[in-house]
Amino acid sequence: MSDSEGLTSRFSPEQRTKVGLVLVFAVIGVSTSAVLVKMMTASSLAIASWRTLGAFGILSPAVVRQLKTISRADFLAVLVAGLLLGLHFVLWFESLQSTTVLRSTVLVCTVPVWTGLGEMLWFKRRVPASFWVGVAVALGGVMFMSPGTDDPASRTGDLLAISASILWAFYMLIGRKVRQRVGASAWMGIACASSALCLWPIALSQGAVMWGFDSTTWWCLLGAVLGPQLIGHQGFAYAVRWVPASRIALVTLLEPVGAATLAALILNEWPEPTAGIGAALILLGIALATRKDLAAR
Repeated sequence: MSDSEGLTSRFSPEQRTKVGLVLVFAVIGVSTSAVLVKMMTASSLAIASWRTLGAFGILSPAVVRQLKTISRADFLAVLVAGLLLGLHFVLWFESLQSTTVLRSTVLVCTVPVWTGLGEMLWFKRRVPASFWVGVAVALGGVMFMSPGTDDPASRTGDLLAISASILWAFYMLIGRKVRQRVGASAWMGIACASSALCLWPIALSQGAVMWGFDSTTWWCLLGAVLGPQLIGHQGFAYAVRWVPASRIALVTLLEPVGAATLAALILNEWPEPTAGIGAALILLGIALATRKDLAAR
């Protein structure tokens, strides 16, 4: 597949505009995730379990409508993707307990590297040099936004966030393949069901507290279902039918900018002065990596 095929050859200019708007709202949606998690008193397992179960409950009608038309292979692929998504949530939410919103978010957004490599190896897609230049510039911006630390707990959080990033990349790569045949709502509903079926038994077996939370935590859980999950992740699931996973992953590098802003305003976690330089580099990197797609419009 050529570099611009995923964005330009399969849908009209009107559809491209729609996909672009969906991606904008998806980034806004996922940018609220870290702050919502930080505001909860629940464990990482409990948050991930409730978030995926809640999303499945809302999307279950779409799953029922399309279930008979989904092949066994596609259904199994979505189940695997759901397991990866659930584990991604657990690792990332746990990372947020060990480090700042900004640091954890920027590291989990190294996902473009893993999706770019995955597309080359799995889809045999030629990833142009401009993409890697853009990734390098954007990741440089990530480093500006989150300077290093010698805190052992923070280093553990770093490792968890990077591991979560790799799982998210594989989840999106599966989505790129299966979403050609499965609707976005059905895809997300089945994936969340798979996540919940995996996470709830683990949480209960480990004695995680699953109810009795304060009202702030319950409201934040509802916000996590509606915002990061249904607007954010489902928005990415919608777009990945047309846009290569590596492109969507690159757009997610905007998430640290939004997350850092919210963390400063709500949690009083103010970033270093270099964060502004980092944000500018992230935007420049995205522009460089997607310039061929933008020119094709």
